[in-house]
This record gives sequence, C-alpha cells and structure tokens, in this order.
Amino acid sequence: MVLLKLIKNWKMFASLFVIFGPAQYIVLTAVAMVFYAGGTMIDPLSPGYYFWGNFFSDLGRIIALSGASNVVSFTIFTITALILSLSFIPFAFVISSYFKNDKRQYLIAKIGALICLVSGGFLIATILTPWDLFDRTHLIFSNLFNITGILGIIFFTIAVLNNKDYPNLYGFVYIALLIIVVIYTIVLITIPESITLDGLIIQASMQKFSQYSFLLCFLIQGFGAWKLQKYKVEI
Repeated sequence: MVLLKLIKNWKMFASLFVIFGPAQYIVLTAVAMVFYAGGTMIDPLSPGYYFWGNFFSDLGRIIALSGASNVVSFTIFTITALILSLSFIPFAFVISSYFKNDKRQYLIAKIGALICLVSGGFLIATILTPWDLFDRTHLIFSNLFNITGILGIIFFTIAVLNNKDYPNLYGFVYIALLIIVVIYTIVLITIPESITLDGLIIQASMQKFSQYSFLLCFLIQGFGAWKLQKYKVEI
C-alpha cells in the first residue's frame, strides 16, 4: 500500500528526497569530521579535522593525511555522499516535468535534466575513487562533475526564468549558485600550484562556501518543487 502510494506520488517523493539528500549530507559529514584521523596537506601532524584547512575529499580518504587509518570517517562520508548523489536522480526527472506545457522550455529542461544525470554519475564516480588511492582519477571525475553540473544548472535557470508558472525566485537561486561557483573557480585558477598555509585555507574555505551554497540551493529547489506539487495535488 505504501509502495503504491509512493509510485503514485513519485514527484512528491522526488522533491522530498532532494531536500533529504543535502540535509543528511550536512549532518553526517559533520559527524565524519569528528572521526577524521587527522592531518592536512601541509601539516600531517594537525590533529583531527581542521575545518578551514581540510577538504571534503579528505573525509573520503581510507588513509588520512596523518598516515592513520580513516575507515570510520571514510565509511560515513561515502554513504552520505552516495545518498546525496542518488537524491538528484529522481529530481532531474521531476524538474523537467513542470515545463511540459511549452515545447521549447520542456526541451531546455530535458537537456538540463540529462546533463545533471550525467553530472550525478560523475559525482558517484568521484566518491568511489578516494583521492588517496586514485589521485588523478578522483580529480578528473570531480572536475567533470563541476563542469556538467554548471551546464545543467544553466539550462534549468533558463527554463525557470522563462516559465510564468514557476516562481522566478528559484531561477535567481540558481544564478546565485552559478556566481559563487564561478568565483570559486577563479580563486582556484589564480592561486599558485605550490600549497602554502594561506593558499590552503583560501581553497578549503572557498570549497566549504561553494559546497554549502550548492546544498542550500537544492534544499530550496526541492522545497519549491514540493510546494508546486502539493499545490497541484490540492487543486
């Protein structure tokens, strides 16, 4: 009975799932930080997780930068990151369904959804290639996730801002995220390759700001899609 209800209201489920995905990621990565076995890129003796000097990817290392086993943090991070990745899949189908009344907008949203599905695949690949074991591969997948994610969001932004029934607020949220990501990319490019303490803090801090903005964006988008779906059910 519950399964049939979920199938019938799959759009509602998808909207709630994309709220749950980022929310549980924020909570459980904080737990993973507590169990991180220590070390940063420039100071292996640094105790525990240094919020402004460690990256999220450090949580997904099997061996921490201190050289100690990081299995607990790795397990928590991998599970929560995979749940986050999976939460975007049904949402990609839901978001495009709101634009069926206009062929052009529907096509734009479908292209965005397809790109975001590919981006989700790259995110899963990034998670499953810990950077202490698959250094370059991890970086390649991470960069591909960022590039495809930006492209997908651009298409969603165009569709939302050109649809009179979809509140423009959610398009502006996408634009704010795009600006933050572009700034983060510029910072990464302009910082010298040789890692200094100041450079590490800037990179790690910007990653936190960018990633939490990304999570907040999709919490808001999920809430918006849920509201629209709830309104349709009520009428």
